Amino acid sequence: MPVVEVEVADSEAELAADALWQARASAVSEMVVGDGRVRLTADVAALHLVPARWGARVVDPRTDAYLDAYLDTWREWAVPRRAGRRVVLQPTWLDRQATLDHDDDVVVWLDPGRSFGSGSHPSTRLVLAILEERLPGGARVLDVGCGSGVLAVTACLLGAAEVVALDLDADAVSTTRANAARNAVAASVQASTRAVADVEGDFDMVVANIGAGVLCDLAPALWARVAPGGLLVLAGMLDAQADAVAAAQRGCVEEERRTDDGWAALVLRA
Repeated sequence: MPVVEVEVADSEAELAADALWQARASAVSEMVVGDGRVRLTADVAALHLVPARWGARVVDPRTDAYLDAYLDTWREWAVPRRAGRRVVLQPTWLDRQATLDHDDDVVVWLDPGRSFGSGSHPSTRLVLAILEERLPGGARVLDVGCGSGVLAVTACLLGAAEVVALDLDADAVSTTRANAARNAVAASVQASTRAVADVEGDFDMVVANIGAGVLCDLAPALWARVAPGGLLVLAGMLDAQADAVAAAQRGCVEEERRTDDGWAALVLRA
C-alpha cells in the first residue's frame, strides 16, 4: 500500500487522521513539527479517498533519507510515558527519571526502530491500560499488527506466558524481537510475518491495534483465535468508528469501551 504524508494545523489533526483511516490505513502516525502543525503518516489502501485539500504526498518509507529524517525528528520529542497506572514506556536513549517511579512500575525499554509504535498514541495507551488491568497471569496472547512490539513485550512483563506477535512488515518483526530481547522476554515472544489465519491454536487474549477498516476485514479471523471465555481487545479506531467495529465481531459480546482524545478501544468476550 502507498505511504502518504499530510501536514495540517493542530486543530485539523483529528479530522485528517479520520480521513486517513477512512482511506483504509492500517496505521496512522502523528508527529508535532512545530508552529502549531502536525504531520500525519499512514499507509492507505484507497489513496483516492484522501482529501486533496491537504496536499497528501506519497513517500517511500524504505529510503534511508526518509527514515533518518523521521526518526531524528521523532526522537527529539520522545519522553518517557506512563500508560495505565503501572506501565512506563521508556525510550532506550533517555535516562530513567527515578523520582517519578512507583515501587510497582513495569518499565518497558522501547526503541521503535523503523516501525510504528512509540507508545505515544492514545490507542496504544488504551490497550496498555487494559492489559495491565485484565491480562490473566500465565496467559497466551496474540498481538496482531505488533509494530514495535510494545504490546507484546508489555504483556510478557505483566505476566503473559507466551505472546505470538504478527506484522506484515518484516522491519516491525525485527524491531519486536529486538525490544523483546532488551526487556529480557525474547524467549516468550514469537514474532513473524504470518497471517492471522495461519496461526494455530487459540489464545486467552487477542489484541489488535490496527485501524477500523482492517479490524472489520479481519473480524472472523480475529475472534476465531480467541479461546472460549477469552478476551478480544481492539483499538486503532476513532470514537465514531467503534460501533461499526463492534458490530463486525459477531462471535463476541462487548464488555467494555474506553476512549481517549477521540480514540476508542473495545474489550469483547468470546
